Formats: sequence, C-alpha cells, structure tokens
Amino acid sequence: MNNKMKSTTCGFRRLALLGALLLLGAINPAHAITPTVVVPNGNAMVEGNSNNGYPFDLGQTGLSSQRFQQVYAASQFSGIPSGGGLITQIIFRPDAFSGGAFTSTLPDMQIDLSTTSAPDDGLSTTYANNVGADDTVVFARGPLTLSSAFTGPPNGPKDFDIIITLTTPFFYNPANGNLLMDVRNFGGGSTTFFDAAFTTGDGSSRVFNSDVNSGTGSTDTEALITGFTIVPEPGSAALLLVGGGTLLGWFWGCRRRQRH
Repeated sequence: MNNKMKSTTCGFRRLALLGALLLLGAINPAHAITPTVVVPNGNAMVEGNSNNGYPFDLGQTGLSSQRFQQVYAASQFSGIPSGGGLITQIIFRPDAFSGGAFTSTLPDMQIDLSTTSAPDDGLSTTYANNVGADDTVVFARGPLTLSSAFTGPPNGPKDFDIIITLTTPFFYNPANGNLLMDVRNFGGGSTTFFDAAFTTGDGSSRVFNSDVNSGTGSTDTEALITGFTIVPEPGSAALLLVGGGTLLGWFWGCRRRQRH
C-alpha cells in the first residue's frame, strides 16, 4: 500500500473511532442535548410541578448518603423502535425556580439499571424486591462529575444538560417490563435542585432513604424528570463496544506509521 492510500485509510479509521465514541456517549457534548425519551412523557416540554435534591444534591438536604430507586413505566418508551435499544446516557435538567448553574464532582456514586416487574406507582419499600434479574452496573462506583449551564426559558423548562454517560450501556426492551434506576450515593455532595414531577399516574415514582446501606426506604410518587439517550440499533452499538479496542488500536497504529 502506498503512502497516499495509507493516509486515506488512517483518515477513515479516525472517523470511525470518532463516530463510535460519539454513539456510545464517550465524548460528552459541551451543550444541552435532546433526549430520545423523556419520562414522564408529559413533561418533555413542560416544567415539572416539583423539584428535588435526591439523590445527587444531598448537601442541600443534610444527608451524607442515600440509596434511591426510581421506576419508569414501559409505556413511556413507546417512541423507541420495537425490540428496544441501548441506553447510553441518563440526562436531567435543573429546576427552573430552585435550580442554578453548577459544576460539581460527587465523590462516590454507583448507578444500576434493570428491567423490573414492579409497577410504576407500586415500588416495594424493600430495595431488593424491585431489582430485576438483568441488574447491571451502568456507572461503576467512583467519582461522578455533573454540571449545568442553567440555560433555557426563564420559567422553564430548562435545557437537558446534566448528563451522565454510562460506563456500561444497558439494553432495555419495554416489552419485558418497566425500567428501574438504582442510585447509590455513598459520599453525599452538592449539585442543584433538579426538575421533578409529583403526580400519581404519570409513569414514574421512587423509593429513598437516608442511609445508603439500608435495605429499605420510603415510597412516594415524586420523580425526577429524566431523559434517556437510546441507540435504536443495539446490534450496531454492541458491535462498536466489542470493537472499541480494535478501533483504538487502528488509531494508534496509524499514528505510529505516520511518525516513520
């Protein structure tokens, strides 16, 4: 292969790597993004009727740790293709009236997702009863940096720009049950108050406590208004995940060859 052809091949490989990273959420945009799905659906373009600091803004609530579960009804995901897809990002927005711009690193967080048989307004007060068989650690335990520029209309809703890119994407098929987000905040920390909805029958509710090591919590129908980035073709995204190391190898291989 001549040098011109090698250069062209390397260019294609760089583009493939960049596309894979963007698809998998490994590169965060520096601005708000439009989620694939917002739950509750009715709040996609409407400010919620509540706000909340659980489980990411414990510093303002006086808590030092917490376990927090929120359920999302499968019916809220009717906008994604039949058969499901890979969730690569979970996204929130600040509350228009009690929130504000921030950048913060929460010291010790873990997030799991699973498919649950628990009803959207009927979570058990025992955490283990809500967790599905496909429970997956989607954000491995460690520091989590969050931020918001607090942009959007003065009366809300603000932009979805509090972005959590999952370290392990989660395949979710609504036909198999509701979606459960299980957050363990081991170290407290402060962010801002998030936009929330406190309405029965809106497709989401929660269970929470004041001690991350407790096996039980209290339930109510309040829920963080949550956006999800969902890859519509899980086969392609999974292939990129498996091939990510190969893509990186190609990239550095190109760089080495160009130095010679």
